[in-house]
Amino acid sequence: MKKNSDLFWFLDYDGVLTPIVSEPEKAILDLEMRKFLEALAEKFKVVVISGRRLQELKKLVSVGKICYAGNHGLEISGLGVSLVLPRAKRVRPVVLKMCRELQKRLQGTAGVIVENKGLTASLHYRNVAPKEFAKVKKIFESVVHSYVKSGSFRITKGKKVWEIRPNLDWNKGMAVDWIIKNFDPEGKLLPIYLGDDKTDEDAFRTLRGRGITVMVGKCCQRSNAEFYLRGVQEVKILLRNFARGNSKFASVFTRL
Repeated sequence: MKKNSDLFWFLDYDGVLTPIVSEPEKAILDLEMRKFLEALAEKFKVVVISGRRLQELKKLVSVGKICYAGNHGLEISGLGVSLVLPRAKRVRPVVLKMCRELQKRLQGTAGVIVENKGLTASLHYRNVAPKEFAKVKKIFESVVHSYVKSGSFRITKGKKVWEIRPNLDWNKGMAVDWIIKNFDPEGKLLPIYLGDDKTDEDAFRTLRGRGITVMVGKCCQRSNAEFYLRGVQEVKILLRNFARGNSKFASVFTRL
């Protein structure tokens, strides 16, 4: 086992650093969590990786000395590295077109949030009334159908959200691998990845057997992660402990 000082932290945002909330813009990093994150970054290499667009993620976290990976790793920036997957850049006009069509056809439907993230898009339906769900789903599928059928886009599902993503051979796992190869080409660091959703499973698979993988908040769900934490408060305890030099994993994690 590598020394604790040789850890390489990968942290999702929503559901890991902040609780899942009814509206994405309300997921604000609390001051205590930010303080622990800043302290952690003084001791270790830290990456915050999210489905949110890069600039929004940077603004929400607002911590220096860390790397950010937005849009599920399609865009990466920080600590001297920068990447926007070249093939992803070309989809911006198409993503905009889909978002406008969804907004037009879903206008007046309470609770729907269509989020244009530049390289990807999301339709949030957490606040949609149950009786409206079938209608929203039908409209969503009709708008994206031709793009998915052509092979140019794919749909992934998260917590009360549908993600529209370019159909590229790229995911959070590949992004994590790219970051590790750029920061730690000799493999001296031990990756530790905390995620809470289906899109994090790619990273869990990538790091299986070579790092510590932690599912947050879903102790009973089948996952490629090896351990779990019950929620954001346990994540905060973990970061606090390591930020303060108390690095006992076993006192916090439960094995899946």
